[in-house]
Amino acid sequence: MQTISRSPTLSEQVYKFIRERIIQGEYLPGKQIFEVELAQELKVSRTPVSIALSVLVERGLLVQQAGKISVPQLSLKDVLDLYVCRLAFDATATRLAAELITKKELEQLAKQLKVWESPTKDDDLYALWVADLSFHETIYQVSNNKHIIRFAQIATEQVSVYRRNTIRRLSEERKQRSKEDVRKEHQMIYEALAARDAEAAEAAAKLHIQNVIDHLTQLEIIDMGLLND
Repeated sequence: MQTISRSPTLSEQVYKFIRERIIQGEYLPGKQIFEVELAQELKVSRTPVSIALSVLVERGLLVQQAGKISVPQLSLKDVLDLYVCRLAFDATATRLAAELITKKELEQLAKQLKVWESPTKDDDLYALWVADLSFHETIYQVSNNKHIIRFAQIATEQVSVYRRNTIRRLSEERKQRSKEDVRKEHQMIYEALAARDAEAAEAAAKLHIQNVIDHLTQLEIIDMGLLND
């Protein structure tokens, strides 16, 4: 039986527990979450569970309808809307990061880039997925803008739910962007940051996110076409 310690705060620990299971795909879209069951599983009172669930609903990782709380079932339209938001704040965050980034932070980005150069199994996207999240999270943190960091984290978490539970299915249908495409786009961002070129960094970030949007738009058209067959 899983238990958790009493620090830092119970609600924060419960939040992290649920968040990780949603993002990792253990709690699938549509799964209903029961406050009482979680409290019993984690051996805590219902209060910290209730607080954690409220925060997760506010951040969009859970939805509440008719008194029931469940993992959201995001559509391609939902994800496209999230990436449209990212088009703006990724560009700004990367421009700011170009002016603030340190040698140590550049080394951290370089390490995350290495994952894209390593051989991976065709059916194992987890390492690449984590590297992608870490790469962008590093840039958000370097931007030193708490509002961008907060907005980016919310959008990234929601996109993570979609990617863990839907992109794998699309990948099996061979409609995904190639690993090399993403690596090159990340490399362009890295090189602009290393050169401390704010304008080039912003442009590279915009291109990266726009390519994702264009790809998802094509997937939506393909899926709609299949439904009409």
